[in-house]
Amino acid sequence: MKIKFPRGVEIDVDNVPNNFEDVIRESFEGYTKGTAEDYTYQDKLAYIDLCRKYLHRAEDTNSCVLKLMKDYLEYEVSEQGEVPDKDDYLSIEFMETCYENGRTNLYDHYYNDHHTNDKIMALLVRVIKVVINYEPQKGAT
Repeated sequence: MKIKFPRGVEIDVDNVPNNFEDVIRESFEGYTKGTAEDYTYQDKLAYIDLCRKYLHRAEDTNSCVLKLMKDYLEYEVSEQGEVPDKDDYLSIEFMETCYENGRTNLYDHYYNDHHTNDKIMALLVRVIKVVINYEPQKGAT
């Protein structure tokens, strides 16, 4: 199974290249190229946030909200035994749930297989280590 990272990086979780850290470092360098060194920390956080976005396959906000609506519908029907009213989706509480899910959820179950999820999380930890420990070359912007 392949997962995407920023700047066109695609990794097979079952066949991670030996130079994975180098690939991520190169991707991050390309991402931050041209940015003043004073903004390196913002770039680091933005890159990690992009990783979250890619791992959640959340490039399309509309699709993400529709998935949350579908999940809510399925939960209400299976757990509560009732179909939610459209006002349930138009409520502040539902909007808060959508917002919080997108804003804060770095860890999630990306796939229904916990072994795959564990592999993805291990790769994400490696990405975060590379990005956080990244130091720009002197004289490079």
